[in-house]
Amino acid sequence: MTFVPETWRRELADAFEVLLGKPLDEFPAEAEYVLYHWDEMRSSEIAEEFIGGEVDLSAVARGEPVDGDRYDDGDAPFGWTTWSLDLGRSIWHLEESAFDADGPLGDALGTAPAAASATADGPEREVSGADFARALAAHGEDLAEVDAEELTGMGPVVRIATDGTLFDAMRAATWTMGDPGDLTPFLRDADEIEVAPEWEERLRRIPDPRLRDHLRMLCLSAHSARSEGGYYLGPRECPAGLRWMTGRRGHETIAGWQFGEGQAFSAIVAIT
Repeated sequence: MTFVPETWRRELADAFEVLLGKPLDEFPAEAEYVLYHWDEMRSSEIAEEFIGGEVDLSAVARGEPVDGDRYDDGDAPFGWTTWSLDLGRSIWHLEESAFDADGPLGDALGTAPAAASATADGPEREVSGADFARALAAHGEDLAEVDAEELTGMGPVVRIATDGTLFDAMRAATWTMGDPGDLTPFLRDADEIEVAPEWEERLRRIPDPRLRDHLRMLCLSAHSARSEGGYYLGPRECPAGLRWMTGRRGHETIAGWQFGEGQAFSAIVAIT
């Protein structure tokens, strides 16, 4: 766990209570709290890196995290650069056709990840990033057969590396991994940027204006979040694109966000 000064920890915990509707210590201590994130552009980029050898597949298979700052977000305040990515425990959903002899993985390579995968919803199979990396690394000579362009539409739901606590998952989900000087100011001069009314009211309970404005940017109206910040779905609300996971036994949605016009979404999931 990253060291957090006690005063700042208390401020963050109180702010997270506002977002979640109850104190952090009222959530089950025995659960593991995981942040999953999917981004259409980044997931495709990760798929290209897996196939193109731009990521150390052996390290992914061993569970070593990948630094998110490899993905340049420019001036975007809520990007990947402050995250550490657990690509080994990220989840790929691949169409059954991807494993066919004439599919994007090709004849020789298709059988390896298929053997490590499990049936998912619909015409898909699910494979962990570690198993997929292991299969690709073992058949590196066959990567030339892979149709990377076709495969990139099947990139992973990325697990963000945290210490398993709800506090750390909330910090990652709200981009509060740094100190107060790293917070994002509210775009007061931007046209048509508004906070969802119910969250505008609730966030007034947060005394620090810097932290309050930072979280306001992650609680915008659905319309405003199409171009800036994020739309907070609320406690226990899951983005549609992750309901396949939170419908499983032992998986419960804690909070969810959506970004853009559905091109990205996040969810904190409690796993017991």
